[in-house]
Amino acid sequence: MRLNTAALLVAYTICFSAQLSHGAEPQRVPWGEISELGQGRFQFRITNPPQDGLLPLPEGFPHVLACGVNSDPPRFVPVAFDPKGTVVSVDIASHSVAGAIAMVQTAEASQQFDDGRIVFSARDAQVHGTHAKLESNPGNHRIGYWTSPQDFVSWDYKASRWGMYRILLTYSSAGSDGTEIEVELTDKPDQPIKQSATLASTGSWYRYTTLDLGTHYVSTAGPKTLTVRCTQLKGAAVMNLKSVLLIPACEGKPPVPAADGSITLHARDSTVHGTMLRWEPAEAKQTLGYWIRPSDYASWEVTLEQPGTFDVDVWQGCGTGQGGSTMRIGTVSQPIEWTVEETGHFQNFKQRTIGRLTFDQPGTYVIEAGPVKIANKAACDIRQIQLRPAPPAN
Repeated sequence: MRLNTAALLVAYTICFSAQLSHGAEPQRVPWGEISELGQGRFQFRITNPPQDGLLPLPEGFPHVLACGVNSDPPRFVPVAFDPKGTVVSVDIASHSVAGAIAMVQTAEASQQFDDGRIVFSARDAQVHGTHAKLESNPGNHRIGYWTSPQDFVSWDYKASRWGMYRILLTYSSAGSDGTEIEVELTDKPDQPIKQSATLASTGSWYRYTTLDLGTHYVSTAGPKTLTVRCTQLKGAAVMNLKSVLLIPACEGKPPVPAADGSITLHARDSTVHGTMLRWEPAEAKQTLGYWIRPSDYASWEVTLEQPGTFDVDVWQGCGTGQGGSTMRIGTVSQPIEWTVEETGHFQNFKQRTIGRLTFDQPGTYVIEAGPVKIANKAACDIRQIQLRPAPPAN
């Protein structure tokens, strides 16, 4: 599957392997259609863009946290509410062309999805201070009245795994540019993760935008606290805070073709989607491990300058008595299924050739690896996958 900018946007902000939820038919609306992708995600296909660029959403549509559109480059776009907080629309004014695709993330409450995305919603935040408080309307929850810079907001949660995440914050502000905030995530007691940002006005307290705070590594599983503070206030109020999202991100660097045309997809360069699977960096391991949930998977984004056909090798390990799981490696349109072999230990890796992938045109592709069926307690460990240019056909 060759990814266009819309699919790349999904990979960046939400997740690229979502399928239509339970085969549901798209919901038709005056400006196009809405497809549910599952786990809080929706796709908007815009076939009849309104002149004002606003996409009104059906009554009762879930709480929108973020929206991105397939512009060049892909970007987040504002989400607007009426003053009563009951009517929501997506503002794609600068991208209002027929054929545009928007990807939307929704969630009412804080939660972790099966693919590893973690939502911190204003609806169940702990508000500390004397002024800031939760304001809530159907489909619109936010921390408002944040007029004191001493007030702050926090969430307690338990990290199910360690790994790299991208941090996204959705807010609105009708005040002056320049308010400074800090997002802190407790990791090790003496090594909190802190990220500062300067807020810009969104033009209205009812017009929300999403701010990308970059990627950060969570080094341990276990209890955590995420806190949002104001470090410098410009104007009358800090912001209306809607949510913070943690999105699984690439653990290392995107793989690139070697001089001989081969492409190595090492575990250290994967993006891990799931709640238990993780990149294990210990020198003796260097693997994707804890593969105990069938919904967990890993992915790599690969850019090819020219078409090609590749033989696919996998370095897999599997403990005694744990073999027999069915795995899948490939793209959404070209999955290769193979059966895990026991190797005596999960870190005893065996190189195996499992099949062949063909890419008909240059472009950016996503290679995924995940279970089809786990036979016992754990599927396997994978240290790396290699794509080797296939020899020419005779």
